[in-house]
Amino acid sequence: QASNPSRFEDLLRNLLKVGDDHMSRLVDSEFMMDYLYPDFCREGDDEQVVRRLVAAHVLSEDAAAGGRFRRRSCQFASALYGEEDERLEEIALLNGGWIAVDASIKSAVEGQKFASSAMSKNQMKKGGVSRALTAADERIIHRLECLAMGDVWRRSDNQGDRKDLEVDVRETLIGLGLPLSSEGARSALIEVGRWSNVSEDNLGVVVEPWSADTLEASRSLVKAEEKRRTLLLNTCKSIKTKPRKKPLAQLEDRFDLSSLPCVCIDAKRTSFRDDAIGIRLRSSTGRKVSKAASKWEVLIHIADVSDIYLKGEGLLPSHDIALLRHAAEQRGMSRYDLPLGPLHLLPPVALKALSLKTDEDSCNRCVTLWAYIDERDGKLLEAGLERTLIASPTALTFADATSLLDCDTDKSNVKAVLSVAHRNLSRWSRRHANLNEAARKREDRLSQKELISNATGRDGRDDGVGGSFQRSRGHRLVDSSLDLYAFALGTLMRRANQPIPRAPGSMENRGGRLGTAPLRRYIDGMAQRQAIAVLCDYGGKPLTKEECRLAARLASKANEAISNIKAAKDTPQGSRR
Repeated sequence: QASNPSRFEDLLRNLLKVGDDHMSRLVDSEFMMDYLYPDFCREGDDEQVVRRLVAAHVLSEDAAAGGRFRRRSCQFASALYGEEDERLEEIALLNGGWIAVDASIKSAVEGQKFASSAMSKNQMKKGGVSRALTAADERIIHRLECLAMGDVWRRSDNQGDRKDLEVDVRETLIGLGLPLSSEGARSALIEVGRWSNVSEDNLGVVVEPWSADTLEASRSLVKAEEKRRTLLLNTCKSIKTKPRKKPLAQLEDRFDLSSLPCVCIDAKRTSFRDDAIGIRLRSSTGRKVSKAASKWEVLIHIADVSDIYLKGEGLLPSHDIALLRHAAEQRGMSRYDLPLGPLHLLPPVALKALSLKTDEDSCNRCVTLWAYIDERDGKLLEAGLERTLIASPTALTFADATSLLDCDTDKSNVKAVLSVAHRNLSRWSRRHANLNEAARKREDRLSQKELISNATGRDGRDDGVGGSFQRSRGHRLVDSSLDLYAFALGTLMRRANQPIPRAPGSMENRGGRLGTAPLRRYIDGMAQRQAIAVLCDYGGKPLTKEECRLAARLASKANEAISNIKAAKDTPQGSRR
């Protein structure tokens, strides 16, 4: 290890987390040795000496490079003189050790290290997938992406543009010789391989917020999805399907629901639809029907994107799948609140290929929750999860759905689906709010926002962007369907005694959604993959508890990296060294 200088940087940036439960602010080589080498080593062994030398060398290398530790001076303890000639015979010094630098200085160093790595033979670029980046590196990249899309940092003082940026982001741009602006951030992201320049005819150079290899993998996904949809659609037509009690091997072991009507309800500006609502007669499934309760099952369809998160044989070569999964893991979630446009979880061409098709004769792969609800009191009597094929749903805006629900004369299939689904879901939702404290608090918050919105008299947008808020019957129907999906899925996984990835703060007792937005959130894609492995016996072995925790940590890391609240504060000590 002592002969490999790059190893020191890996140790310092990935292992040494100053300030946590295992390391104090002041350390020495012995303390560092115990941290780096947790396995047992007998006292007196040469191995222990080597370990301590390595620990000391790691600390000294970092201090010499102006990194996260600096040397603390030794202190005089005592001295021993000869009795006759009073010559100094012994001196005792207290080892000063190394002390962790202030957070602002460390942030500046992280930015400088990042810039240095990016300029050194483009070390960030390796086949479109970045080398093993540290948490600090990922945070810098996330913040650069936000800046590139026009995000504005909160000013910490009035000392000019430099103070608008966080220390590590500023030092990265300065180190790369780039302006402290959106244009500089875009150039930095292209430099490290996270974004790409794409030329398109006479339009000049277009910048894509993805690596070149990720874009190529997305194009391969589009071609594969087109072939797959065509094959499934032709198979459905050739066997003249109707709702069946068992999945069909010819349809990838899916239940064929393509003869049942369903609807998508979204905002006017929605680009990618990932959920739909339908109904089916309970008697068509072979399950017991309680005439006093209901003759219907409510169907909640979520677009099936599990191929992106499965390891092994799938729709695409494993390399392309790994690229797309890694891109989703890095981005964490789609962002729609940036001035220059959205940052999607995956390239838009990939999301369009995976989303539900509503404007053509097609079929859609879904992960469908069926729910049997007692229409008398809203009690959920039974639920289950199925891998399904559905026809192209009827696309409605929230306003369209609300108008149909308010209309008493419409006799169409769409009206029937909306009416049955609304009757069942609204009663379940009221019961759930009465029994679940988190659901009740959420309902109270939404009611207050609705009251304020109505009082101001402003309609605003129907998708919540820019602080707008609407809560029509169409909005309530979609909210109830997704709440039921999350609640029932969590219940089914608990009964199976299996874990499922959840975003921090989204536990059931806090009313969090689960697996309902796999086109927008990485954690929902992982939850969907786990759900079908456990409940549909598809996709290989289920994730372990530790793998579920890892997925949650990755999602949390991506979320925290873009949080303004966790911004590194610039202080006088944070100036460049």
